[in-house]
Amino acid sequence: MVRQCLDLAGEEGVTACRQALAVALPAPQAATLRRVLAVKLAGLRRWDEAVEAYRDAARVRRSDPEAQLRLGRALLHLAGRPAEAVEPLQEAIRLRPEGAAPYVELGTALAALGRASEAVDAFEAGARLDPGYFASRPAAQATFDAARRGQRWP
Repeated sequence: MVRQCLDLAGEEGVTACRQALAVALPAPQAATLRRVLAVKLAGLRRWDEAVEAYRDAARVRRSDPEAQLRLGRALLHLAGRPAEAVEPLQEAIRLRPEGAAPYVELGTALAALGRASEAVDAFEAGARLDPGYFASRPAAQATFDAARRGQRWP
């Protein structure tokens, strides 16, 4: 089932991943399959199920900053639930404060909630950690600029 989870596309892939996750797997392998399942569900535009797969991964790997970041991103970008994204993004920052991405994602969530000054603080923290972060991310830059003007984005 593990190989099928990785190889099959669409609904067959989702089914194979769920079947593989139903058996006892080593934790690293199960974590990989949860991410694969989430990506497959997102590819099928099954946003809520994808978010739940990311939530399961974050619950199992509470101390993994990447799992927390992926959950925050899924809540923010796939499900459009910025208020729910704040907590896992803050947790990702707590677990790995030297990464720029969680700060920028947190800034994006806060901007979507109309919390412009907090968003600016988060964006600035990300920019301090990686001064070139926004160069290849025009949407993040536009959100940062809007927050600086006190505007809600998008």
